[in-house]
Amino acid sequence: MNKMYVIHWKSTVNGRAGTGTKLFHRDDAESLVEELNREYPQIEHEIREASRGQEAVTGDSSHRASVGDEPIEMMAVR
Repeated sequence: MNKMYVIHWKSTVNGRAGTGTKLFHRDDAESLVEELNREYPQIEHEIREASRGQEAVTGDSSHRASVGDEPIEMMAVR
């Protein structure tokens, strides 16, 4: 089984933080984190290995989310 990853984020403006629920393969997660860090420099994004519980509940998702699919909290931090 391939390891799956989620994206964790933290606002440098107000300290709010969260972890996404979408699962990504490592290459997709790294690419998306680079894009998000460019588009939203006031928010630090990083990949984290998904826990077994996240993989069991969400399943194997091989698609890449677009920036528009990110949690609303990320957009509100601007």
